[in-house]
Amino acid sequence: MCGITGYLNFGNRRAPDHLAALIGRMNAAVAHRGPDDRGQWHDPENYCHLGHTRLSIIDLSSAGHQPMHTADERYVITFNGEIYNFQALRRLLEKDGAVFRTATDTEVLLNGFALLGTRLFEYIDGMYALAIFDRETRCLTLARDRAGEKPLYYAATDSLFAFASELRPLLEIADLPVALSEEALAQYFTFRYVPEPDSMLAPIRKLEPGMMLQVFSDGRQRRQRHFSFVIDQDGEAPASDIENYTSVLEKVLTQALRDRLNSDVPLGMFLSSGVDSSLACALLTKELGQSVKTFTIGFEGDPQSEHRAARDIAATLGAEHHEHIFSAADFDRICDDIGQLLDEPNGDRSCVPTYLLAEFTRKHVTVAISGDAGDELYGGYGRYPAFAIAYDRMTDFVPSTMVQTYIERGLPVTAADAVRAAFPQGYAAVQAQYEKYAPLFMHPQRPALHALRQLDFNTYLPGAVLAKVDRMSMRHGLETRTPYLYPTVIKLAAKASQDLCMTGPVQNPVQKVAMRHLLARYLPQQHVQAPKKGFGMPLSVFFNNKPRIEAEMTAAYRRLADTRFFGARPGALDRLFAGIGGNINAVWAGIVLARWIDSVERPL
Repeated sequence: MCGITGYLNFGNRRAPDHLAALIGRMNAAVAHRGPDDRGQWHDPENYCHLGHTRLSIIDLSSAGHQPMHTADERYVITFNGEIYNFQALRRLLEKDGAVFRTATDTEVLLNGFALLGTRLFEYIDGMYALAIFDRETRCLTLARDRAGEKPLYYAATDSLFAFASELRPLLEIADLPVALSEEALAQYFTFRYVPEPDSMLAPIRKLEPGMMLQVFSDGRQRRQRHFSFVIDQDGEAPASDIENYTSVLEKVLTQALRDRLNSDVPLGMFLSSGVDSSLACALLTKELGQSVKTFTIGFEGDPQSEHRAARDIAATLGAEHHEHIFSAADFDRICDDIGQLLDEPNGDRSCVPTYLLAEFTRKHVTVAISGDAGDELYGGYGRYPAFAIAYDRMTDFVPSTMVQTYIERGLPVTAADAVRAAFPQGYAAVQAQYEKYAPLFMHPQRPALHALRQLDFNTYLPGAVLAKVDRMSMRHGLETRTPYLYPTVIKLAAKASQDLCMTGPVQNPVQKVAMRHLLARYLPQQHVQAPKKGFGMPLSVFFNNKPRIEAEMTAAYRRLADTRFFGARPGALDRLFAGIGGNINAVWAGIVLARWIDSVERPL
């Protein structure tokens, strides 16, 4: 993994030395993402400046130094990510005449773009955020992977266009005016994160997953989608075909894992008691014959902690298991630093144990396999059954209201009335999100579960889950890879019928049916049928640290009250805190936001 930065100098308004120093500071702000090397490049016209920080995973030699250019020097790239099928792509490109000087996936992207242009992104299996500058046309192309595993922020004014892997590097641009966004705050206290394309600070934005953005020398921008996750109900595999379906799933997941083993550094696996990571671990050990190191986090004093089951699963599969028990001391330490650790506020409670898991894992390996995205692809969240069944029985409803109801009841954060009262202008952005995804509930005769899977794949997965994993793991220079985002797995999941995802009564449904059916080939039933527990900090952590939480909320109120934003809006903060109440999600979101504001070296 790496960090990328860049700047387009419209009208040549800034001197080369000024921009070289700026890129240096921006690189330093993402040095944790790439501790092994740094690089800068700019064209002779002082128009395009690119930066890079490198975490060496494949081809550890200096041949992987970035920014990298093609042999004819027309195209220059700065790239963050891993391309798992780069060797197969390289062979195809060589048939078309491409000549390679290195063994890197970066050069495959460069030569692929030179030959295919933006069509290249349709062929990639990988996680990435990249920028490629065409010196001939002076066009900069930005692109982000299908699901949003790797982040990409950008900002534009009349005199500049700048981008970076994280938000903070853009704050190094002194003349870029930034301010807390009312729209972003309203969304944050509704969803626990700020959905793309917005960010917490205007005018900084995020490129959406599966999108590319081209920026021309006159400042014009052109956006184009290269991937969408859409349920393929016409090609749906019925429940009666479960044996064949799971055999295909076994084959493609195994291939996904095989491709994700490509690494010149030590590799391990995150393991919980859940179906997703257990299945991936089973295939690694039993189908690929790998000697796997597994890592898990337990919670001190919590009877529901998953570490005991994970330990048993690892023993059954013959993995070398490592575990760490989350303590009050861990909570205090990470809570103190949470604002600085997040480049943008993320109120997901599992950020803290994820940070600790990444820290613990990085002591042993540099790359970790995760089970992320299985819940979105195969309908695994516990909030799905009741909502899906209630929806399927309705005959009259407003689609946008269905989205709103799902968010407010299934993923409750702050009371909607309080958010609307605190941010009367910004709440329109929340409503816009509901309208944006309303079409998912307009398909006649389509189960609600399919709409929920698409909704969460496009919102919760990139906004909360993948953002959390990326930021927390990259703080330790740990790369994470998920086999469930292999393009063929995504296509197969899109064909899963409702009964291959969920069956049984609403009071006790079986979820991720096809995945559990496959897991039964490798593990005993007590692990196959174990209910999903989730990885967020359990309530016991908050109860055991109640005095600290209360003190943090008092401090959060003071920090927020001292901002320009809330200072200019009398009463808004009181209305907001009235809606937080005792909701742990809202409490934690408030603490994280205040800590983050305190860490930003700009008046907000």
